[in-house]
Amino acid sequence: MSAQGAMNVRNKVSDLQSKLSHAAKQSLDRKFGALYDKIYREDVILEAWKRVKANKGAPGVDKQDFEYIENVIGVDQFLLEVREQLKSELYRPQPVLRCYIEKPGKPEKRPLGIPVILDRVCQMASKLVIEPIFEANFLDCSHGFRPGRSAHDAIRIIDRTITFKGKHIVVDADITGFFDNIRQDILMKLVERRISDPRVLRLIRMWLEAGVMEDGKYIETNGLGTPQGGVISPLLSNIYLHSFDKMFQLSGIPGTLVRYADDFVILLRRNGKKVVREVERMLGRLGLKLHPEKTRVVRAEDGFDFLGIHFQLCPVRMKNAKEQNYCALWPSDRSMKRIKEGIKNVIGRRYSQSLEEMIKELTPVLRGWDNYQRKAMSARKRVLKLNGFVRDRLRIFLKRKYSDQSRGTRRVHDNLPVRLGLYQFG
Repeated sequence: MSAQGAMNVRNKVSDLQSKLSHAAKQSLDRKFGALYDKIYREDVILEAWKRVKANKGAPGVDKQDFEYIENVIGVDQFLLEVREQLKSELYRPQPVLRCYIEKPGKPEKRPLGIPVILDRVCQMASKLVIEPIFEANFLDCSHGFRPGRSAHDAIRIIDRTITFKGKHIVVDADITGFFDNIRQDILMKLVERRISDPRVLRLIRMWLEAGVMEDGKYIETNGLGTPQGGVISPLLSNIYLHSFDKMFQLSGIPGTLVRYADDFVILLRRNGKKVVREVERMLGRLGLKLHPEKTRVVRAEDGFDFLGIHFQLCPVRMKNAKEQNYCALWPSDRSMKRIKEGIKNVIGRRYSQSLEEMIKELTPVLRGWDNYQRKAMSARKRVLKLNGFVRDRLRIFLKRKYSDQSRGTRRVHDNLPVRLGLYQFG
């Protein structure tokens, strides 16, 4: 497809979303009953494919990857089959392939669901259509996986609330096994508040009930959970926790709730433990619980971590400053550990690679992590120390690669890695 054709498709989908959003905002309790035919529209399916492909990802239980679809099936034929399956209502999702990934800085592993690519395209098409409707209802305290919002918005709100509003008591909350404990019956009732099209509701229900395949064995959902990794799962989780946001808003608690997906903090002036009990009651109505060991009430002066950033109330050292204290930000220990592990994983023991090749792979990893920290406006002191860490890992790599009897410093002398294009934290 030409660039102009791709732009036209994007504009058509954007126009559709704008119309749905406008209609949803006009009446916040309106139910939408004619949406299914929009999901299998040619432009919607094509845009869904482009977004799914851009996200990359491993193949699901059918083992079909993007290369197979492009080179063997053909993209046009694949998308035609997707549309026909949806239009004829013969579409049936396959079980989600379950795997486990490391949690940075934690011993336990995070379960991840990998749907087949066809299911990902169908979920993305549905998300493109129904997301604008639910977005009209979502509150400003929610930031995760929402268009036009980011982790940095949440970080800035926490920073300003602690610095300028004097809310120095922090409820640092953790929901126990959120994605595994979502009650599907409650979730469907929440979806039905805005969607009355039975075919769309049937689609969502099928994805929830598709089950998982783990070690070659099929496991039923038994009415609980949305698989992490599914394209539509973040939207469904926001629909579910919107009820918690609304309960908090109506509770009259004089605090600021900042939520990013299933992670949240509450900033208060006092009564932290009392608020925890009230939050437990709210979440209990959704079948959820706070983790007893990971949920804590802390003072901002003692610091806490959220979204890879450490927040801590510190005294202002400037004379005649308007504020006596400010919220200092710097990379959390877990975030520092994660980037160091990332650096080690990229360098590894691949001694067949040249220094230039290694730097080419390493630089995007360093730049991506640093861009996040820069946008968060975190203090640079800890970040700058990573330059020495990277240089040291490259020195060790070259020492082993060439069986150098010295410490290997001569192989990185005169800032050689930087001259070869290595990204520098600065």
